[in-house]
Amino acid sequence: NANWVVKPNGETFKNGWIVVERGKIAGYYRRKPTGDFQKELSFKGALFPPFVNAHTHLELSKVNFSPDRFNNFFDWLLFIIGKRQTFTEEELREAFFKGIKELKRWGVAFVGDISSFGISRILSEEVGLPRVIPFLEVIGKDRDVQSLSPPVSIHSIYSVSFELIKKIARDASERGYKFQVHLGETADEELFVKGKENRFEKLVYPAIGRKRYEKVRAENVTDYLEKAGALNELTIAVHCTNLSRKELDRLMEKGASIVLCPRSNIHLKTGFPDVEHLIGYEKVGIGTDGLSTNLSLSVVEEIKVTYYRLEGRVPLRELFKLATSGGANVLGIEGYGERALFTLIMSDREIQNPFDIFLYEPLEFEILDFSEPL
Repeated sequence: NANWVVKPNGETFKNGWIVVERGKIAGYYRRKPTGDFQKELSFKGALFPPFVNAHTHLELSKVNFSPDRFNNFFDWLLFIIGKRQTFTEEELREAFFKGIKELKRWGVAFVGDISSFGISRILSEEVGLPRVIPFLEVIGKDRDVQSLSPPVSIHSIYSVSFELIKKIARDASERGYKFQVHLGETADEELFVKGKENRFEKLVYPAIGRKRYEKVRAENVTDYLEKAGALNELTIAVHCTNLSRKELDRLMEKGASIVLCPRSNIHLKTGFPDVEHLIGYEKVGIGTDGLSTNLSLSVVEEIKVTYYRLEGRVPLRELFKLATSGGANVLGIEGYGERALFTLIMSDREIQNPFDIFLYEPLEFEILDFSEPL
């Protein structure tokens, strides 16, 4: 029982009740159900489905990020390329567990994490909740993809060769796993695929001592991905900030998943995602990106910023799905909404509407796990 109970579909129950049997949700009730129950628990606050942060970089959690430090995305990219070379294995371990602690603090029960160094993949097995789904990041011209343990992440179209993107997409299809890719985070990606002057070739490649891998041309960013056979229901496109509505429609037509990272985009001055066009698509989630581009790993803060940025044009009831069922669909979390796992949000204020709580301050969060039978 809680002051408010919210189902994954957004249905709300004031002073609602949930019956749990053998670790699974047996039913939601507006009044106290009758029956011979083993235990009764009451909570002050709003009880939500477990929060999902669909895109993070936990291994980078010890980077001291300040939004005003960088004038643009490319200043940050050159900084992080250099910074990545300095991390010790112990620092990466510390960063991972710092991120885990931060996720728990914000009530996040599931996380899709990009593992650049493989540390997150190893350590995720030591963590109960939040459950980490680690995507091993691939960068470069070529790799023996079949030797990698899935799932994997294609870093981006400008950092991974066209041929390697093809190999990963083919491997994902053969072995049946989803793959993440940073897509349309910057406007320069369209210039890149069109063969026009862009800052990847002008600034980034000279700094790391390489040239463009191939001269593959495409109409736009999604067309480039589609030519590589990497646009389908296994694709998780992250950011999509600078994609046209035509490109977003193509992602949805192909059944791809989409993850939005609004605060990260604001911090790196890359724009803002077209949330209004995407809302209602069942495979859209929200992510914080890492603490290398953000100040917290709170999906509630992402919802709050999005709500205010859009001046309330998308209701909180719809935005909440990005951090719950939408994120679960993106990551392919089986049985989401069936297992007795919840995020409890507590506030000192009286809660008139459970979705309004996303705008309240301060808030406390707790992950409640009753999925193991008593």
